[in-house]
Amino acid sequence: MTRVLLAVLLFASTCLAQGARIFIITDMEGVGGVNDREEQVLPGQRRFPESQRLLTGEINAAVQGAVTAGATEIVVWDGHDGSRSLSIDEIHPAAKLIQGKPTPANYYLAPRLYDGIMFIGQHAMAGTQNGLIAHSQSHSIKRITINGKEAGEIGQIVAISGYFDIPVIMLAGDQAACDEFLSYQPKAPAVAVKRLAGKASSLSLSHAEAKRRIESAAREAVLRVKEFKPWKLAGPVEMVFEFLPQPPERPAARSVTYRGATVLEAFEAWLGKP
Repeated sequence: MTRVLLAVLLFASTCLAQGARIFIITDMEGVGGVNDREEQVLPGQRRFPESQRLLTGEINAAVQGAVTAGATEIVVWDGHDGSRSLSIDEIHPAAKLIQGKPTPANYYLAPRLYDGIMFIGQHAMAGTQNGLIAHSQSHSIKRITINGKEAGEIGQIVAISGYFDIPVIMLAGDQAACDEFLSYQPKAPAVAVKRLAGKASSLSLSHAEAKRRIESAAREAVLRVKEFKPWKLAGPVEMVFEFLPQPPERPAARSVTYRGATVLEAFEAWLGKP
């Protein structure tokens, strides 16, 4: 057997053994059973420990689905409220956990560092009709646009991951968040664990059913990971943040604009370079 053939076989076997590398971005407002921002989404609130448990269950279901599909590296980012939502001793043993702040402009990403990105516990952007606890970064922001297109936290991740040639491949959250995600990646699996029911109430799947669907969707996403393409945003890039009036500090609505030759440069202008 020639050295060339041996090298080809070794390369092929290494690729097969490596499996997919998956980055899971987490939030809390889109978790099934979470619908009250006065009691469920911040440390110290009465039902925050319940929300932590539910979020962890959904994350671990996604990790299990990815593992079943052959993923060999899974990194979870504790993305809610300054990384104060997850505990390393409760995360699936196959995953690693990123915690800490401030969030860097690259969102912990680098060129082709991962094969795909998943969202767990995601909410829709500010002003979304039928969204549950919908907002973009904070409840003081009316809307954010990137090159004129409205974009919440989902759109920001899609844009910055696309800059690094990494596709988004799956989302679990409320129905409005799923619809928003599918506008960027129409054929990807999305799991609506709850939807709006009434003015501000939610109709959620049971936690067991939500976990079952998330695990199945994560498995499908990893198995199909090569089908998904990154969403590429041409430069130059302009991000505009429009704030709600908040008297007396802000007697009128105002906006702030950040610019860059690329989407990463615009994010660096907004968040500061890492």
